[in-house]
Amino acid sequence: MFKKLIDALRQRPLLKQMISEMEQMLAEAIHMYRPIADVLAGKQELSGDTHRMIYETDRKINHIQRKIRKQLVEHLIVSPGSDVAISLILMSITKDAERIGDICKNMYEVAEALGGKLDGGKYEDCFGSILRETEGLFDPTVQAFCQSDKKLGHEAVEKSRRLAKECDAVITQLLENSMACREAVLYTLLARYLKRVCLHLSNIASSVVMPLHKLDYFDEKWGDTF
Repeated sequence: MFKKLIDALRQRPLLKQMISEMEQMLAEAIHMYRPIADVLAGKQELSGDTHRMIYETDRKINHIQRKIRKQLVEHLIVSPGSDVAISLILMSITKDAERIGDICKNMYEVAEALGGKLDGGKYEDCFGSILRETEGLFDPTVQAFCQSDKKLGHEAVEKSRRLAKECDAVITQLLENSMACREAVLYTLLARYLKRVCLHLSNIASSVVMPLHKLDYFDEKWGDTF
């Protein structure tokens, strides 16, 4: 159903433009996330240029989200009763994309507070794995949305939920660790932010596999009822 709906609406200039702008938001979010992951993994140094890029890209994402929201409201006023479902879906998932931008900015602030590279023994390896897998989640989420690919959407949701549980496990371990308070707080924040990125990506991917009233509430038993 979603694929047919998207394919049909891509033929309408305004909605086609908004879907394209949504894809741009996700591309900008990837652009933010990658250097942050590289800084935390020690592959890239903290720099003023990266700091400026992160904040400028976040503002760009916010601008696109406001533009889409304004266009959706105007579209529904001009054409009441038409395209309500896709308009509500776009309103929901553009908010998810906007939140990813905000959270990436928060992650960079954690990286700055840590002085760059993670240096937490077993947590360095643990976070390194989650950071890499989360980075690998962006492209299939974008692809699932852009291509209305239900199978890829299922896979993206399942992977994001698994990563979110891994973040919870890290937080549980940190609660039982005797490390210095400052490091424990920063690692806990990082785990929480990574979990939120994964869940917002899950929400976007769920738009491909879930009916509107169940959007953001993915459950495997519902997957074939769309």
